[in-house]
Amino acid sequence: MNAGIIVAAGEGTRYGSHKQVEPLLDKKVYQYALDAFLGSELIDIVYLVVNKDLYDIIQKDLNQYNASKSIILCEGGDTRAKSVYNAITQIDQKYDKICIHDAVRPLITKKDIENVLLNCPDNGGCIVGKKIYDTIKKIDNANIVETINRENIWLSQTPQAFCLNTLQNCYKDNFANFTDEASLLEHYKHDIKIIESKNINIKITNEEDLELVKQFLSKPLTGLGIDFHSLIEGDHLIIGGHKIDCNFSSKAHSDGDVLTHSIIDALLGALNLGDIGEHFPNTQENLNISSIELLKTVIKKIPNNKKILHIDSSIVLNEPKISPHKESIKKSLSDVLKIKTDQISIKSTTTNALAFIDMSKGWGAQTILTLGDDS
Repeated sequence: MNAGIIVAAGEGTRYGSHKQVEPLLDKKVYQYALDAFLGSELIDIVYLVVNKDLYDIIQKDLNQYNASKSIILCEGGDTRAKSVYNAITQIDQKYDKICIHDAVRPLITKKDIENVLLNCPDNGGCIVGKKIYDTIKKIDNANIVETINRENIWLSQTPQAFCLNTLQNCYKDNFANFTDEASLLEHYKHDIKIIESKNINIKITNEEDLELVKQFLSKPLTGLGIDFHSLIEGDHLIIGGHKIDCNFSSKAHSDGDVLTHSIIDALLGALNLGDIGEHFPNTQENLNISSIELLKTVIKKIPNNKKILHIDSSIVLNEPKISPHKESIKKSLSDVLKIKTDQISIKSTTTNALAFIDMSKGWGAQTILTLGDDS
């Protein structure tokens, strides 16, 4: 059986606040590590070591967790080593190995947890790290004095796994002087393996680090929308809210703006909210309604933490020509969507007189829309 220890007891002096509880997209920083440990089949219990000032806040967070494993809160010490020691003294001897991780490395993966546990030798440990491929310089007063051989130099990271009994026996009078548990075991001549982690394993030290982690965690949502309507005799078409005078009109319950309809469907798809017909059926209320007004309604469904990143639309129409109107169409849409015109791509094509696709009496549009995190 294995236990996990997540160290979330830092003061955040360099950051300016307790960075472990900073909001990071849809949850707090420390919760990413917690969720990874709870999701690993090799972890049987999790010890969460927290700063005393955060104890009540984190306890409240945990009350909302529906975790299948026990989460034990421990109060941290005034150094990282003492914080880990506080957890170690509470762990039952039935656990063979422990896996220790810094809460401010939120990009941890279950694979890293399992790799260090499965490769942890008896009476030793195993850690993840990064092999250095850059040239390393030793400096003095901003002047290079030596180029160091990088062949056997790695960056140590977490998670780190150890045999519980071995680590406990290494806690002697000077244990607080060691910066991580691996160096503590090294001091007492125990074998420590290192495995290269292939994932990005950023440690959040300042606000710039937090923003960088947000970028890696952001997962864009994509929706695809498509719409077609028949063409009838008339005097104009509405395309993206822009009126184009011509000899046709779009036969539809609304104003027949196929471009805006395709954008609406793409947005609903990205949000997993069904299709345009479910939201705006062919009722008397929606008769001849402006498609732009429908789009305004759907935009309100975008969560506060999301925004439209890009729209790519293709219009299929033999005539009139779209090219002279592209910028006006983009401007009309950007005003409604509250995005820049360079975030909207409008393309147009015809059926090139293909007999098997008779669009002489019809037109259509297809849109791919991307939503991202608003950070």
